[in-house]
Amino acid sequence: MSILKQLHKYLQTHTLFRRIFYSFFFRLILLDLKKNQSLLVFWVIFFGIITDNVATRYGVSYLFLGPEYMDNISFLSYFITGFACGGFIMAYNISSYVKNAFRFPFLATLKNPFFKYCLNNFALPLSFLTLYIVRIFFFLKGEGNMNFLEIIWMIFAFISGTAIFLILSFIYSYKTNKDITKLYGIRSSEFEAVKVHTKKIMNGQRNPSLIKESRDWYVETYLLTPFKLRLVRSVRHYKREILRAVIKQNHNAAFVFQITSIVTLLLLGLFSHIAAFEIPAAASIFLLFTMFIMLFCSFYTWLRGWSTVVFILFLVSFNFLHRVVTPSSLNKAYGLNYDTTKAAYNYDQFKLIDKQHYLLNNDINHTLDILKKWKEKNSNPAFPDKKPKLVFINTSGGGLRSALWTFYTMQRIDSLSQGQFMKNIQLITGSSGGMVGASYIRELYLLKQKNNDVNYYSEVYLNNMSRDLLNPIAFNIATTEWFFPLKRFTVDNNSYSQDRGYSFEEKLEQNTNNVFNKRLGDYREPESNSTIPMMVFSPSIVNDGRKLLISPIGISYLTQNSKTEKVSYNKLYDAVDFSRLFEMQGAAKTLFTSVLRMSATFPYISPIVSLPSEPRIEIMDAGLRDNYGLETTLRFVKTFNEWIANNTSGVVIIQIRDKHKNVPIDANPSQTLMEALSRPMGSFYSSLFEVQDFNQNQQIQMADAWSKSKIEIFDLQLRNERTDKISLSWHLTNKEKKKVLRSIDLPENQQAIIKIVELLK
Repeated sequence: MSILKQLHKYLQTHTLFRRIFYSFFFRLILLDLKKNQSLLVFWVIFFGIITDNVATRYGVSYLFLGPEYMDNISFLSYFITGFACGGFIMAYNISSYVKNAFRFPFLATLKNPFFKYCLNNFALPLSFLTLYIVRIFFFLKGEGNMNFLEIIWMIFAFISGTAIFLILSFIYSYKTNKDITKLYGIRSSEFEAVKVHTKKIMNGQRNPSLIKESRDWYVETYLLTPFKLRLVRSVRHYKREILRAVIKQNHNAAFVFQITSIVTLLLLGLFSHIAAFEIPAAASIFLLFTMFIMLFCSFYTWLRGWSTVVFILFLVSFNFLHRVVTPSSLNKAYGLNYDTTKAAYNYDQFKLIDKQHYLLNNDINHTLDILKKWKEKNSNPAFPDKKPKLVFINTSGGGLRSALWTFYTMQRIDSLSQGQFMKNIQLITGSSGGMVGASYIRELYLLKQKNNDVNYYSEVYLNNMSRDLLNPIAFNIATTEWFFPLKRFTVDNNSYSQDRGYSFEEKLEQNTNNVFNKRLGDYREPESNSTIPMMVFSPSIVNDGRKLLISPIGISYLTQNSKTEKVSYNKLYDAVDFSRLFEMQGAAKTLFTSVLRMSATFPYISPIVSLPSEPRIEIMDAGLRDNYGLETTLRFVKTFNEWIANNTSGVVIIQIRDKHKNVPIDANPSQTLMEALSRPMGSFYSSLFEVQDFNQNQQIQMADAWSKSKIEIFDLQLRNERTDKISLSWHLTNKEKKKVLRSIDLPENQQAIIKIVELLK
């Protein structure tokens, strides 16, 4: 104990230690750790994001390090992000000031007390900004698209944006905050303060007056400017009522700033459809967290100690209120009629459809007509005995990386085969981003047949497919969607909310020059004539896990159980036909962009789509059930097994995958306690797509027993290693885009492409 006492005494008399330990800025750090953990959570999240330790798989760090505005990384994109970052820093300072200023009575006697508080509360913001700037530098250097001076220019843009917001905020505080001189004409103790000298604190004793006034947070010094240290003077000669009035007035000014900021954010949501307001996603995340802090701080301003309880009650009430108004604010498939009689979704309806054999026969006969037309366009009169290959495309989900990879591989193979590839494709299935990319090249292929001047091999279309889709979604979430969408739009006299689902579809249309401005039913004729390949979308039904198969033509043969002769069992209905189920609700009028979105409903980013049925069913990403669409493909092949055997030279299934099939085996290293507790379920969820691969591998082996034709399966795999992953997001960096395109040069991909092209000759 004697050694500890001596050490304590030494530290108490050590000048540098006292200046740090009893300084205002260090006490504020300790105060955050002890009292303000809710504020620290936000900082922990942001520190984790920019160091790529939070949401690594989804590439969130890239949104902050390389923000895009108007599809470009530019001075303006960094400036806007910096400006939003400045807003978050100011929200943190305001919240901290409102919660903690009363603990430091000497603040009321200083000129512009809020500015002095922020100056001494710099530790976290300055550390964050410093680390952020360093990370931006190395990120841009790694991207390889800018030289040193250009990188410095981008960093300057970010710093400028942050600085301008802070300066504007401090100007506001200077105009509205009143110190003791402005309120009561009393001379501020700041003018009486002297520079801190070593002799003032060498005796190791704390000032008794300051101890009484400190409210358990003893402070000896504070920063007057970034480079000047001042001694805290006693305020015992001021009336408590005066000091409290000064702090309260500053709180009221801060509250006005908070409310103004919140209302401004909500009003900004009204302009979310304007391209200029599609700010970088990182800026939107800063705005969202700023709103959270402002809301909580507003509660604290008036409720003090009850603020946490009331805030929780507010969230619970808000959640219940959101449930009450849900029928008018649900996310919907645009074009469907939600105001008519609801479609019946129950087992009786499944059995009824199963017994309507005429529907099944009609659908089979219709598809047989399509297959005959497919054969006719792929037959060579010079070689009448040579039968064509029936090609199926299975494309995986994976956000923008899959959309770009699918589009590029199909574009490349079709170019190498001189257009034969797209002619031979009969059916495209899959999920999420892959189906977006496949739909885009199919649409361009259709335009090419109407206008020979369309060159769908052009790099312009490749760039269109790689453009950001995330910015408008993030902005919508940050401004209005946490409350209620304020704007609506109409399709066929049906009204819908302009939520983040609308933002996704609108941005997709903009990126692709409005080629998807169609309804589902518009594809019935070109698919029926075999002008373009059939596409079957298969989003998952959240209520029970069934597939919702979406096609403009009848496909009941994909939803019904095949006949069994040797096996007797209780049938399950694992899929339903969207066009039949919602025929009375105008299924054919559904916007094609809504079909794409239902198949690519990325959790939390895209809203779950509700459909007009009784009970109401909700739709989620197709990857939940069948990420590659192989189940649908094999069911199609089995249905037309006889025709395929007699009219084709075999089946070619091309799987366009966003990762390698043979993933590295997890070494299962030593784990923390939390990792050990979460590992059983966490590992199973992370291996969801590998489990699908195992199941589908079994289905492929079983197909060998029933298929009357040769089936050849080729894998085109994206280079997407665990140690160097491409973001699972609707945003890609330039480096990630290049990695996607270079994956075509992998030896295994080149070998597969050569074989595919050879088979199509």
